[in-house]
This record gives sequence, structure tokens and C-alpha cells, in this order.
Amino acid sequence: MIILSIETSCDDTGISLVEKRKGVLKALASTVSSQDEIHKKWGGVYPSDAKREHQKNIIPSLRKTLQSAGFLSKGSVPMPKQIPEILSRETILLREVKKFFAKYHVSKKIDAVAVTIGPGLEPCLWVGVNFARALSLYLNTPIIPVNHIKAHILFFLFEKKKIDLPAIALIASGGHTELVLMKSFSSYKLIGKTRDDAAGECFDKTARVLGLGYPGGPAISSRAGRFNPQKSKFEIKLPRPMKHAKNYDFSFSGLKTAVLYDFLSRNKKTKNSAEYISQMAYEVEEAVTDILVFKLKKATEEKGAKTLILGGGVTANKTLQEKIRRMKKDFPEIDFFVPSAGHATDNAEIIGAAASVDKTRKKHHEVRANANLKIYGSINTDD
Repeated sequence: MIILSIETSCDDTGISLVEKRKGVLKALASTVSSQDEIHKKWGGVYPSDAKREHQKNIIPSLRKTLQSAGFLSKGSVPMPKQIPEILSRETILLREVKKFFAKYHVSKKIDAVAVTIGPGLEPCLWVGVNFARALSLYLNTPIIPVNHIKAHILFFLFEKKKIDLPAIALIASGGHTELVLMKSFSSYKLIGKTRDDAAGECFDKTARVLGLGYPGGPAISSRAGRFNPQKSKFEIKLPRPMKHAKNYDFSFSGLKTAVLYDFLSRNKKTKNSAEYISQMAYEVEEAVTDILVFKLKKATEEKGAKTLILGGGVTANKTLQEKIRRMKKDFPEIDFFVPSAGHATDNAEIIGAAASVDKTRKKHHEVRANANLKIYGSINTDD
């Protein structure tokens, strides 16, 4: 089975070809087009700008992926008449699609098109969904709609077909911080979530306060790496909101506010000093990762988890990964799955992984974006 998968939930445009043969999953080719440089000046993602960039990037990403896998040949094939109507609100994309169909055609069989339908930024999601609908007509294949959070959990299918259950998944990214109890490939229960900012959003906002740029996670981590705790010059101790609450929920808004208040209370010389910024970045990173690991340990113990899965861009944080490595020593009998850098951030390979165990097949006119799509409940999957 060959799946062409599409990811446009936020600001990364992803296209991948994933093959499932005899239960083994393999990525044949994959492309991710980042918009970091576009959004850097704003310190965050503007949905309208992100939508425009997806329309520009999706055809070059498709072409590169198909060429890398040997699925693309020169020579036009008539474009289905419904495609202009499907892409009527994606004017930039429609123009690029027409150019593509006038020059190339897909030369090998693709069995399904998979696409992220949510959660995410609605204008961005619709670019991917409408493009998937157009490709479904062109390729005469069904569409597999994919939940983005589920995809962040199921990346492990590239490494292992089956896991011991129940599993606890920590999803930590710019838009999501959630703890999910997975009882089967078709049963997910949300047991904890952020009540305000996500972990990645907290990194972005505190980085903006400190003048470190966007994206905030890597910027905070880089500056934190310059700090030597043995040579601390300032008295900085940030709160760990909701760390000891009896539930599994998170809250990072208060942490962001504490950084702002501390920054504003310092004199100009201090808050502009490299020493202060590095120490504050270190304490931000320590606070966020302390909370994530503490809640993960709590859920692991209380839910009897046999497998732990981390997903989302924040899981690429080296401090978090080191704390997870130390945590493993406390749970030697539990399998841990931490994504590689390529599978941690938004990408189409993990969308293909989720689609590979999903039995849902829809026609082009049946697929819709859902920015607030939830993961918990039953999902039509192949266990």
C-alpha cells in the first residue's frame, strides 16, 4: 500500500510517500518546507500568511517528493474538471496546480491520499484538505482523514508494529500540551491538557520577552546552554504551575507572566546583559521540562502504563530528552518512544503512519477541515 500524505496544520508544509508492505512501514520520500523565516519578524504564526505560503510551497514539495521516489514523469494528463471548483478559494494553489498538471503526471500507482484535517489553524488546514480532494480526483484514490495529535503518537510505527498497552503519550508542541491514554489503536482518552498556553507557546512568548527571536524553543535552549549554574549571578526561581495539582493538567501562562514581571523589574543594564538572559532562559527551560516530566511520571504510575510515547516539536528539546533518559531508570520495564528530530516537528511522514492503520476511506466531497478536532473516543482503525 502506497500513501501520499499531506500536512498543513500550522506553518510547515509537508508531503510524503509512505509504503506499508507486510505490516512494515517505510517512508519512500518526504519533503518539509518551513516558514520560520516568514514568521520570525512577528514572533509567531499569522494564519493568513501561513495559508499563503502553504499555497506557494505545496506543489514544489509534491514535485520534489514524487521525483525523489521515482513517481513523477514528464507529460501532461488532463486535469479533472472539478478541480478548479475545489480550489476556488486557493487561487495561488490553483495556478500552481494547473502548471503542474500541464507538465507532469504521476507515473506509479498511489493507493490513498492522507491529509491532516485537524486540529490546527483552520485556514492552513483547508489548503491541505482541498489539495487532497483535488489529488483524490486526479489519482482516482480515496482520502484518509488524519487527526494531527494521533499522528504525533503513531510515529513509532516506523520503528515497531506493536507495543504493550496501555500507553501514555505526552504531546508537547507550540499548539498542544496533552497527556493521552492509549488503550488500543482505536481508543484514546485525553487525561490531561493545558488550561492556557502550550509548552511551545510558552517558549515562544518568553523568548519574545527576552529578545531571542522565533521559534522560541530552539532560541531558549541555545541561550540556556550558555549558562553555568555554578556561576549564577542573579536570584531567579520561576514557579512550576500546577506541578503538584492532583490532576494531569498543565498551565504555562503564569510561568510566562513571571518571566515578564522579573524582566520588567530589572534595570536596563541587567536585563540586557548576556548573563541575565542566559540564566533566565535556563530557568524557563528547567521549569517547563520539570512540569512535563513530573506529570508524565505521575500518569505513568497511576495509569499502569507499559509504554511511554513522546510527540511534538518540544520533545526535540535536549534538556527534556535528558530528563526522560533519567526517568527511564525508574521504569526499566517500560518501553519509551522518543521521536527523532524529523518526526518530532510537523511532517507528513507521521500523517502517513497514522493513515496506515486507519480503515476510514472517504470520497473527495466528504472531507472537511476541523480546527478543533479531538482525539479522544473511538477511531476506525486496523488493530
